[in-house]
Amino acid sequence: MHHILYADHVNFMSVAGIKGDQKVMAKIRYNHKGASAVIRMIEEDLVECVFEEPQRAMTPGQAVVFYDGENVLGGGTIKSSR
Repeated sequence: MHHILYADHVNFMSVAGIKGDQKVMAKIRYNHKGASAVIRMIEEDLVECVFEEPQRAMTPGQAVVFYDGENVLGGGTIKSSR
C-alpha cells in the first residue's frame, strides 16, 4: 500500500492546468471508488498525487483520473508509486 503516485502523459480536460496544490478525488482503477488526494505538477509532464490514506494496487501503466466533484479535471498514466 502506498501514499504517493507519480503520473505522466498528463491531460487536463476541463482546466488549462494546475498551479500549486489541488485537492481532488483520484481514481486509480475502473472499480475504485476514488480517494481524497492532493495533486501538484512537479515537472512539465509529471504529476505527484499524495493520498490522505494509503491505496493498494497503484500499478504502473494504468490510468489515474482526477475529479473535482463530478467534473473530470484530467488524468495521466501511473509511472510509479511509493
